[in-house]
Amino acid sequence: MAGRQGNNLLEQALRIAQASSRSPQARIAALLRLVARGHALSQASIFIPHPPLNALTQRFSTLLPTSSRDCLIPFGEGCVGRAAASRLPVDGCCHDLHPHEPTSAGDRSFRAYPVLDGKLLVAVCSVATTADTLPEEVSPLLGELGPILTLVLGELASAEHANQLGRNLEIVTALGRLVEGPIAAEALLPKALKLLTTTGFARCAITRLSEDFGATLFQSCRPQARAALPRMLLSEPALSARALADEVTCREVGAPARFSFYALSTPMSCNGSALGTLTLFGGQDLLAPEQVQLAETVARLLSCAVSAAASSRLLKGYSTDHDKKLKEISLLYRMSNTMLSTLKLNKLIHLTLTALTSGPTPFFDRAMLFLVNERSGSLVGMLGVTTETSPSLPLPQGGSDDLLSSRWDISEEEMAAQRESDFCRQVMGKRLELDRSLNIASQAVIEKRLIHIPAEQGSDPLHPGYGAALAASPLLAHGQTVGVVLVDNALTKSAMTQEQLRFLQLFANQAGMAIENSMLYNQIEETNRQLSEAQENLLQKERLAAIGEMAAGIAHELKGPLVSIGGFAGRLSRKLAQESDEWGHADLIVREVQRLENILSEILLFSKKATICYTRCNIADIVKDSLAVVTPPLEEKQIEVSTRFPRSKLLLLGDPQQLKQVFINLFLNALDAMGSGGKLTVQVGHTELEGREAACVKIADTGGGIPLESLASIFTPFYSTKESGTGLGLPIANRIVTNHGGKIQISNNPGQGAEFRVLLPKHW
Repeated sequence: MAGRQGNNLLEQALRIAQASSRSPQARIAALLRLVARGHALSQASIFIPHPPLNALTQRFSTLLPTSSRDCLIPFGEGCVGRAAASRLPVDGCCHDLHPHEPTSAGDRSFRAYPVLDGKLLVAVCSVATTADTLPEEVSPLLGELGPILTLVLGELASAEHANQLGRNLEIVTALGRLVEGPIAAEALLPKALKLLTTTGFARCAITRLSEDFGATLFQSCRPQARAALPRMLLSEPALSARALADEVTCREVGAPARFSFYALSTPMSCNGSALGTLTLFGGQDLLAPEQVQLAETVARLLSCAVSAAASSRLLKGYSTDHDKKLKEISLLYRMSNTMLSTLKLNKLIHLTLTALTSGPTPFFDRAMLFLVNERSGSLVGMLGVTTETSPSLPLPQGGSDDLLSSRWDISEEEMAAQRESDFCRQVMGKRLELDRSLNIASQAVIEKRLIHIPAEQGSDPLHPGYGAALAASPLLAHGQTVGVVLVDNALTKSAMTQEQLRFLQLFANQAGMAIENSMLYNQIEETNRQLSEAQENLLQKERLAAIGEMAAGIAHELKGPLVSIGGFAGRLSRKLAQESDEWGHADLIVREVQRLENILSEILLFSKKATICYTRCNIADIVKDSLAVVTPPLEEKQIEVSTRFPRSKLLLLGDPQQLKQVFINLFLNALDAMGSGGKLTVQVGHTELEGREAACVKIADTGGGIPLESLASIFTPFYSTKESGTGLGLPIANRIVTNHGGKIQISNNPGQGAEFRVLLPKHW
């Protein structure tokens, strides 16, 4: 009875876990209620670990609402903390619990059970009862529920990660709109901090400006966290001072009475000047790498905006005698707004260089952009623009007449024309070695400063020896050099003024931050794309699993009747004269039954979960044994077999029977592809697989190769190009090799043949 009840509970748990219409949080809560009801337990809870903190930081419990998830239980403390530290079940009573372990009146016995995925701790499950002891079947049930809980918790982590990425993208977009124009710090920072708290990125956000900016403190706090605000304000000055002193993001974990909080403080700086700090308080997710990166990006955007606002205030104090400088700085603001208006890296580069060479009185004759390639140790030419290929930069439709808030735009046709110019082709084909003694572009990158060479000393970077004024300014982003802007006056041979060089340096600083923001945005888009692909792959695997289960059930039901039909048909054929029509019909039934039994056996083999019995084996012996099995059909079709085996034993850990099945399937596949008189080549040798020693078995045939339209589907179950094939031979071989930690690679030569390479690690 207990066994049936356990099976029923597992079946219910599996249905709950597969209920994709419900959120992962709802499924976890339903699983906990099922465990509690199934064994008359007073409560059941799940605790999720945070490995970097060596603590359990999230919980789900039948005693708590789903929203009450935050906790902080260090490994080794309380029942669940000790179970997490030891990776073993732990029994206890009320006195053994950590304050964050939920309990109800009357609870007497507790058990914490670690949920493991291999050696990885996925969660800790805790149950309690009002009786003196827990039912004996609880521990086996929790062990069997482990894979189900692991699946649901994995979906929870994926969903939360996807949601977090989406929220991060919304925050960056909203903040980009907020800082698009110069806004005073007194107006900008409260709005920005409120944006960070209302979007859920932080519970409390504090900006502390330096003395040069009035030593002002701005803060925004969510209503739910106001009780802990005094504690946060108390810890913020020390954390902020550390961030400014070390010039890096600092982290801290605090534990107020009501709930745990996590804090990070990142310095705000612009053009090498410290503007202050941005300090955030929130849950454990705040310390995730992508959240820390987002906080640093927000700090840089706010730094740029605060610096721009400060510069704007200074501009208002200039007299009319400084109109020229005011116009120049206003132009810098327009360029800054232009760079902040797009996150497309290609368009950003075109706008950057066009702004330097466009207009009736351009700053420079030519502008070139080179990006740093650290792997090759060189500067790679990306784009080259001249005054002849730079169109006038119009304001977008509806643009403001205010120079400080307007921005430029460039069309796709104009960008294409720039890329097709002869000068741009020369730049894109240029590679400059990162050596300060060879070119000023490398010198500017290495020394992280602007380098200027007067006309009488300069040389064209594309045509050495051609004298012209030349300047190079590095593109700095978060202390790292991502590229360099190279400008010259090779067309007019005019000198460069100090005002132009100062403008170039300021402009390059803005361009560096804008290019980094564009790269960060592209990384977020790439992460979202990978997540979508992972979700699609997961759905495809679920569909294939369902098909496999259905096929296995059908095969199991059909095999019994087929055995009876084949047996009776065999008896009948033995009683009939071989020359009669009746014998021919009976013999046909026997042969077709055997064919169907072989097909059903392959389906059952594919759907069965294989268990690998590892042993030390010689891969050459396995290949020879496999060849011996298929020798009769090879000789019948007069297939020439060429083999090459190593002189010494090539030993590895694996299951000889399963590996033998792999090579038999590949040999039969090659045999089916070749006609009479073909050639089968088999080679066994040493290789490497992902940096580890491995064995390589090459199997090549002259069967004309694999059709290109079928190449991507040959490992798909039930896909076959043969009329009598089941489509399971190659999928079975691929699964066995994958389970051994190896790979199957294919070299296809249409019209000639195909070569399969089986790579197997020696130690797995």
